Amino acid sequence: MMKGHDRKRVLVAGGAGFLGSHLSERLVSDGHDVLCVDNFYTGTKDNIAHLLDAPTFELMRHDVTFPLYVEVDEIYNLACPASPVPSTTSATPSRRPRRACMARSTCSASRSA
Repeated sequence: MMKGHDRKRVLVAGGAGFLGSHLSERLVSDGHDVLCVDNFYTGTKDNIAHLLDAPTFELMRHDVTFPLYVEVDEIYNLACPASPVPSTTSATPSRRPRRACMARSTCSASRSA
């Protein structure tokens, strides 16, 4: 059993995709609180249906190209289309500016002297 201080709040961007859903499942089974963020462009709810009733799993429909302000201990960014998106693979270059993904992590790293 996981000790209370080992339990983390983890954000999985792209959590409804193939890889993200498996990572989310593992994190939930390890006792962590999981915030699954997905815009469902290529991910599906079927991939995470078995996790929806878990008390440590939360689903948020959100596009990570727009800012998201949440407090988490760890972030796993698996938000990426698994196959080429037609609008980005056409001969005409995209002129739309890209937006940065923002999330706030409460983890801290110590430096060795």
